[in-house]
Amino acid sequence: MRKRHKLGDQQIVALWDWTRDMKDSYNDMNFTPSSLSGITASTLIVYGDRDPLYPVEMAVEMYRAIPRSSLWVVANGGHGPVFLDSAPEFAATALLFFRS
Repeated sequence: MRKRHKLGDQQIVALWDWTRDMKDSYNDMNFTPSSLSGITASTLIVYGDRDPLYPVEMAVEMYRAIPRSSLWVVANGGHGPVFLDSAPEFAATALLFFRS
């Protein structure tokens, strides 16, 4: 985590606290295909195919549910594939998406 989170241990502790607190929260949304189908904005879904937290099938389900969506699966990408090594490719992909 230190490699990815450049603000140090305080940032890492805050992320873990935030994640742990979600178990007691009922404010998060339940992203069902029905609720996602109501999104009207063009949507770029970016997912790493090696995400250790969420399987890539979730991205495919979102893609199928959101009417005007595009899906970019980052090969060998982990969780948060828009950062680190894939950042330049993400920037280029996002610009193409916005221009279309």
